[in-house]
Amino acid sequence: MGPRPHYIRVKKLYIIRVKSYTSFLRGFFVFLSLPLFAAAVHGGTPALGDLLLAPGAGIPGVAAPVPAPVQAETFPEYDQDRKPARQLSKAGGVRVLDGVRFERDAEKNIYRWGQLRVEDAALEEVYFGFRSASVGHNYLMFSFKDGTRLVVEVLPWKKKGEKFDPIVAGMTGKYDLVWNLVSFDSFLETAVGRDGLYVDIYPLKVSREEKLRLLDEAITEATRDHRGEKYHTFFNSCSSNAIKVFTRATGHHLVVGRMLPSVVIKHLKLRGFLGERQHYDASNWRNL
Repeated sequence: MGPRPHYIRVKKLYIIRVKSYTSFLRGFFVFLSLPLFAAAVHGGTPALGDLLLAPGAGIPGVAAPVPAPVQAETFPEYDQDRKPARQLSKAGGVRVLDGVRFERDAEKNIYRWGQLRVEDAALEEVYFGFRSASVGHNYLMFSFKDGTRLVVEVLPWKKKGEKFDPIVAGMTGKYDLVWNLVSFDSFLETAVGRDGLYVDIYPLKVSREEKLRLLDEAITEATRDHRGEKYHTFFNSCSSNAIKVFTRATGHHLVVGRMLPSVVIKHLKLRGFLGERQHYDASNWRNL
């Protein structure tokens, strides 16, 4: 046979070169991918499959994991009318609070706890409050244009069924301290409707700027971590903490000899900080 046509030799040469080039590319990509697989094994970098998937995309044929539901902390050994709250967000003058106490199921004596959204611009009034019983109780209350009324209070964190002893136990570190966020409706229903007490609130005679600082200071203090902190009837109580928030927000320093709630109210009146009293008892609280 004579020599093969020239075009046949060219075709074979082309096929050989294409195969060589393909083999080179395959080896090159394998070489590049080795560090990715090695890093994935050692946990340093996402696996190659993760890098190739678009954000939010799943792997075909593989079910996406379902996150477990978040369980709210219930603190079962403690009284269930009080528990720590959190500030989930604060942006643009809007706050989202979690762990706020709302209405009570009277038959089961169980409260609903949930979230509350408040806007700084909607703040109307700030009140200093007094509730009767034992040595009394002080707190702050904030009212908003949408009808929201929020109580910020400090309480001894008692165990279930435990009676509050302000003299011995309250002054020897027996109780943990807890800040409580409560809707004013829930506060009234428990204090007046359930316990037969009375409640007074007094609008604070302060400027608009001071009202906003009072809100910020109260929420900041109420939602920070107080674990390990102990309640004290005089030095770390409902009254002393309400006064601390007031002083930080307004710059007015109050010197009260006996830090009892009724004495604090008298002192604030003498200093001219309290407006006209609003009184709630069994005769009128349901009509609010």
